Amino acid sequence: MHCFAWRAMGTEFTLYLPDGERDWAAGVAGELQEETRRLERQLSLYLPDSDLCYLNAHAHQQPICVEPELFRLLQTCQSLYALTQGAFDPTVTPLLRLWGFVDKQYRAPDPDAIEQTLERVGMELVLLEPNGCWVYYALPGVELSFGAIGKGWAIAQCVRILRELGIRSALVDAGGSTLYALGTPNDNTPSLRFPLQAGGTEPQRFPSRSGGNLKEGGNNSQAHAGWLIRLPNGSETLLCDAALAVAGDTEQHFEIDGMRYGHILDPRTGYPAPPRPPVAVIGDDPTLCDALSTALYIEPALESIIRTRCRSVSVSTAIEGSGK
Repeated sequence: MHCFAWRAMGTEFTLYLPDGERDWAAGVAGELQEETRRLERQLSLYLPDSDLCYLNAHAHQQPICVEPELFRLLQTCQSLYALTQGAFDPTVTPLLRLWGFVDKQYRAPDPDAIEQTLERVGMELVLLEPNGCWVYYALPGVELSFGAIGKGWAIAQCVRILRELGIRSALVDAGGSTLYALGTPNDNTPSLRFPLQAGGTEPQRFPSRSGGNLKEGGNNSQAHAGWLIRLPNGSETLLCDAALAVAGDTEQHFEIDGMRYGHILDPRTGYPAPPRPPVAVIGDDPTLCDALSTALYIEPALESIIRTRCRSVSVSTAIEGSGK
């Protein structure tokens, strides 16, 4: 098993390849690293010269022409905003700034400030013109960010590259909260269980049900069926050609005067979503899973809509673990 890790887009990406020579595998990892860093230069809220920062600075003054790839992402955001009835909303950025989640200077704003900021939140304020890929913000102060969908989008591009290279088995993970399992491990791959947790470049091994030591091989009886993933609630699932994303506020939150505030804000109210167990979403598309896991954490009642409108997506409620 080859394992490579690198940082991009404010998180750690990890690639697991069960096949091939080490030098070849390193070349594959290098291509994915280059792609994720290219996307970082396009989508980052923290790089002043990124395409996103230029858009946020100028799109309220005049329409801005963006690359077709970025325009497709914005169209996806618009569709998901409608599907989730506003629970997923990349224009939540002004609220994130108000609460201090952008500059890490955490604060609890007063209700009037929240109400004023909400006037600049809503994807209906982002106007898209497909002929020419033009983007225009209806008001000054509107800002996009892709924290709830960017990792899934990046994973999707990594999977595209892997398939173009003819790779049939791999696992790509972004930050311990979004991953894609391509194909199945081969016969010689130990039955590794990959927990969704941030940090570290090596998958954690857990005792197999038969009592074998997975680090030394252990029980390989399930290795052919898919990549064995341990969910935040301790349950396990086999993934084959499937994405999984987890959303929760266990790692990013602050406390003031005994009150806990999580980083997942409800863009409809301007306040942090109520603390609840993380949620895990499984489906075909990592972009979709990434966005819908956040929306579902904000509004659990969306589960029925997600199941009806996105048939390839399933939902499991977790009791502990990490999230975005």
